[in-house]
Amino acid sequence: MLRRFMVNRLFFWVVVLAPLSVWSVTVAQEAGRMDKLTASVQQAISILKDPELAVPARRAERREMLRRVVYQEFDFGRMSQSAVGRSWLKFSPGQQQRFTDLFRQLLENTYMNMIERYDGERVEFLKEVPKAQDLILVDSIIHAKGQQYKVAYYMRQSAGGGWKVDDVVIEGVSVVANYRSQFQQAIRTPDDIEPLLTRLQEKVANPQRGG
Repeated sequence: MLRRFMVNRLFFWVVVLAPLSVWSVTVAQEAGRMDKLTASVQQAISILKDPELAVPARRAERREMLRRVVYQEFDFGRMSQSAVGRSWLKFSPGQQQRFTDLFRQLLENTYMNMIERYDGERVEFLKEVPKAQDLILVDSIIHAKGQQYKVAYYMRQSAGGGWKVDDVVIEGVSVVANYRSQFQQAIRTPDDIEPLLTRLQEKVANPQRGG
């Protein structure tokens, strides 16, 4: 139970800081990108620290601001495909899009409350390891309240040349692989896809119910 809590808590720091901070310590590969992402870091932290945005009446507004700043750095399409695994080919294009939208909302519902409890955690990036021509592994340590946690980010280059996060490994636990084990059990045949989408829709619509 404690390990699961810590992994969830660490994923919060990853969502807020990883995609925005990674590029603040690497060499810009195209003009303007460093400035853009450095500004994004400052913008996200400013949103979280702004006391006027912390009031209940502006909670929805603050969440939307965080979505715009943070989630543009994730490749939810690729994350969704990886989370489903080989069964992705059983999905129709429409089902793939629905799943991607629901998976993004599922991640958001799971971790948004933690995002809003940002408390000055710091990310220290150690090294960047090329894994393939279009794949980079970034090793880091998160410093939080006197403790250190290892986090690795997989960033993949798109056809357009940009780089986005498509998996995170927190203390040895892959976020995508964790979901994959669940989805693969639920999808045995193409007939299992619609029931899965229905369950995801219900879970997204009623996040407090869990399950």
